[in-house]
Amino acid sequence: MTRVLEPRPRLHVATADFDGALRHLDRRDVPATAGMPGWRAREYLAGRSLLRHLLRTAAAALDAAVAVRPSGQPWLPGLPGTFVSISHSGGRVAAALGPRPVGVDIQTVTTASEALLRRCCPPATATALRATAPARRAALLARVWTAQEASVKVFGRGLAAAPWRIPVDPYAPTGSWRGITWERLTAGPRHALAVAYASPQHREQEPS
Repeated sequence: MTRVLEPRPRLHVATADFDGALRHLDRRDVPATAGMPGWRAREYLAGRSLLRHLLRTAAAALDAAVAVRPSGQPWLPGLPGTFVSISHSGGRVAAALGPRPVGVDIQTVTTASEALLRRCCPPATATALRATAPARRAALLARVWTAQEASVKVFGRGLAAAPWRIPVDPYAPTGSWRGITWERLTAGPRHALAVAYASPQHREQEPS
């Protein structure tokens, strides 16, 4: 089933499992998967399909062209002022669309290794998470990572921007970092989901 949220006016986030997303498949996206391994082609098409569904339902953009920047960030050359993002993990996919630069991240909740705790959390937060039960610790760490990753995806910087340096309170529903606001969204017990978006004054900083 495809689920669409609107956490802020005109900011839409859709989630689905791969099968649900692929029900919205647009054959125009299939040629781009030539040469991809099967798993990667399915992942790619699930992301593009969910994004196209969101474009049709939230922006009435039936035939929008979707391009990709050198960083891998999707963008809409025919729709200036409309920004998009895609993420996938563990058989689920998320897509976001909004009037300002936007990033979305979904992650499967697995385990919270000591290395990830040290990398993604300041010492006080890491210490607090170590005191929680393993399953709870994994869910809280996934909250941290999705907020960090969504934030750096706003301008297509990904891991190169060292997202683990962004301070995130795992118990907070929202937070901000350098003019970017992130929000935690509901994604079910096995996944964490976050969306981030730029403040109005950051709008012109979208990379070319």
